[in-house]
Amino acid sequence: MVMVLLMTLFLALMSVALWAYTRSVLTSAAADAARIAATYRTDPGSAAATVAEIMGDGPAGSTRATLSCTSGSDGLLVAVSCTMEAPGIVGLLDGIMPTIEVTGHSARESLE
Repeated sequence: MVMVLLMTLFLALMSVALWAYTRSVLTSAAADAARIAATYRTDPGSAAATVAEIMGDGPAGSTRATLSCTSGSDGLLVAVSCTMEAPGIVGLLDGIMPTIEVTGHSARESLE
């Protein structure tokens, strides 16, 4: 009986840790994609591909198919906003945590 309770607690803690890790990686990838878009003036549609490439196939790979990103520019500021379902410890637990929504910003630069 105690083992079931401890295992449930362990899986819950691991799910929270995986959610926090994925949010951190997605935030970093969105900021990097914003920097790339600001520096090289890439088209807004390539933001999702850039973020997916930066994230790789790590622990968040199981829900990477749910990744959607939008990119926009407001004068000198470039923003990349991404949304992704939270990964679970096992496939059955995918999406049990809140959806991850992050935004990365960067100032537009010139290569002149």
